Amino acid sequence: MLKKLLMMSLAVFVLAACNDEADEGIEYASSNPEIVDGVYSGRNMHFYGTAKVTDSEGNVFTDPEAWFEFAGGGETLVIYMHQTRFASNMPGQEMRIYRIPYTGGEGASLTFSAESFIPQAKLPNDAGGYDYQEFPQFKLTEVKGAIDETLLRMSFTCMGVYRMEYEGLLLVKK
Repeated sequence: MLKKLLMMSLAVFVLAACNDEADEGIEYASSNPEIVDGVYSGRNMHFYGTAKVTDSEGNVFTDPEAWFEFAGGGETLVIYMHQTRFASNMPGQEMRIYRIPYTGGEGASLTFSAESFIPQAKLPNDAGGYDYQEFPQFKLTEVKGAIDETLLRMSFTCMGVYRMEYEGLLLVKK
């Protein structure tokens, strides 16, 4: 019995050590210098968090490693959704919401919304490379989001079927 208890303790220790290693290299910001008095400076912000997708039948898919990136400037945002998936068997897709207007809040906060938006996807082009092209098949509706200091919350419905809710924290620039 003591031997089993010792082995279980060792297993828990090893799993804990592996989890610490998985978080290595990820450092979260404690403040957001890119948004000043509700105005976004235009330097890219990277958020790392969890995307929860619920389909029209109530099935839930969770991506605990969702990465969203913000670019843009004083009036609009470009939101890159890196390797976005709406189901576990879907390959990751590089998508972006291109030039969505935002409203500044107090301090390091802003909000954005749109009734509907045609996202762009990174697709092969005629020259043998890739570029972002409108992707009407993935029409987004009920797009809403807010950055409050270092926390991003965002939601939308894709194709009228997949409801995505995202929450992520701002990463430190290195």
